[in-house]
Amino acid sequence: MGLLRGLAILFSLALLATGAGLGWFLHHAGQPIAMGPKPVDLLIPYGTSARGIVGLARAAGMEIDERLFLAYARWRGVHKDLRAGVYHIAPGLTRKGFIERLAGHDASQTEYRILEGWTVRQTLESLARQSEIQFDLAQGADEVSLARALGLDASSAEGWLYPDLYVVAKGSSASSLLARAAAIQQRLVAKEWEQRAQGLPYRTMTEALIVASIVEKETQYPGDREQVAAVFANRIRLGMPLQADPTVIYGLGRDFNGDITRAHLKKDTPYNTYTRKTLPPTPISNPGPRAIRAVMNPSDSRALYFVARGDGSSHFSETLAEHNSAVNRFIRRLAGAAGK
Repeated sequence: MGLLRGLAILFSLALLATGAGLGWFLHHAGQPIAMGPKPVDLLIPYGTSARGIVGLARAAGMEIDERLFLAYARWRGVHKDLRAGVYHIAPGLTRKGFIERLAGHDASQTEYRILEGWTVRQTLESLARQSEIQFDLAQGADEVSLARALGLDASSAEGWLYPDLYVVAKGSSASSLLARAAAIQQRLVAKEWEQRAQGLPYRTMTEALIVASIVEKETQYPGDREQVAAVFANRIRLGMPLQADPTVIYGLGRDFNGDITRAHLKKDTPYNTYTRKTLPPTPISNPGPRAIRAVMNPSDSRALYFVARGDGSSHFSETLAEHNSAVNRFIRRLAGAAGK
């Protein structure tokens, strides 16, 4: 009996200790995150680990205990479900609330994604259909008026909206979301401009952003962005026209029906890089960070031409003769595949 009584006492003490430990754990998880007086935008890239998120949060000015963060995430079973995106973190958010938000379990939040390569018009049309975000922009707002509304030091908002998944409070305004997207894109472009390769043919970071917006529309194939960026840089150095179909399509606006023709290529607009050797006056899309970095650090290549292989990748050539041969080869391949 004495042994059983002793075991019972030990068991009870263990339960008390466990309960006390759990209580302490939950108490701290329920405390607000220590941070500055202003909200922060926390950018979490795709593939970031739970530990990596802690590092990003700390860099943004949030005091996060890594052990508690990882322990609570594992206890909730969400440590592998923490998602990439842009999170608006305001003072007062608790530690557990932060993790629940990262895992997509915060019912007070909604999501909105700006896709890489989207134009301002596409973004505004999509935002207007988002029922959980207040669309407080003027109907018919365009790139120029949006630039003024967002306080951008640019003639157009095109290219200046950072594409990513935004997690925002339900009922928040479209203008506040876009202002954050513009601020993030400006910081990214400025940072990459400071770290750019030597000898680029761009006088300003806006010119580099214009080319990045074209690269974004030309290819999203891994490894090809830097080579396409090199082609455009080489052409600019030689005074050659860029001859980029996406710029022609952008200049056509709503008149483009989905099929580009020779007549389109000959129709002169400020965005037609077949009829003009200059850069377009503005970006033609909102490029993502990979396209921006590719333009700031292109491949070491002398290629002046590229053609689609039909599998998403491109073939690059240094001479027109080589390019024409590649065009004939890949066009025949595509025609043969279409005839099967």
